[in-house]
Amino acid sequence: MTLIRRIAVVGIMTLSANSAYAYNKSAGSSHCDKPIFTDFQPAPNKYLQSFNEFSVLASANTTAASIEATVSSGSNKYHFTHKELKIEPQKSGRFEVSGKLPRPLEHGFARVSFTAHSKPGCEHTEGYLLRIQ
Repeated sequence: MTLIRRIAVVGIMTLSANSAYAYNKSAGSSHCDKPIFTDFQPAPNKYLQSFNEFSVLASANTTAASIEATVSSGSNKYHFTHKELKIEPQKSGRFEVSGKLPRPLEHGFARVSFTAHSKPGCEHTEGYLLRIQ
């Protein structure tokens, strides 16, 4: 009887160890370093007389072809793909991203947001508000 119990305990422990290894392996493979956006221009929450140009720095792990920007103000919404943005690589490996609206926004609030990924399935979106007087 004790031999059967020992075999059962060893079998259960082996199955538990395999399950823990499989869980840990899958958790490690889903890790991703998302792109980081910094140095927003104009600065977040700033009061402006008019607004028509913007820029941001994207981290070095960003895939340049995935960068997009959106500017929303009331019923106006402008979407920029990487082809419509000016994307300049920096010596540090980061990307300076800039864009220009077709016409200036002059009153109300505007939301500027950026989206990019560093690898498929590892996407990040960040945005901020501006007040236009």
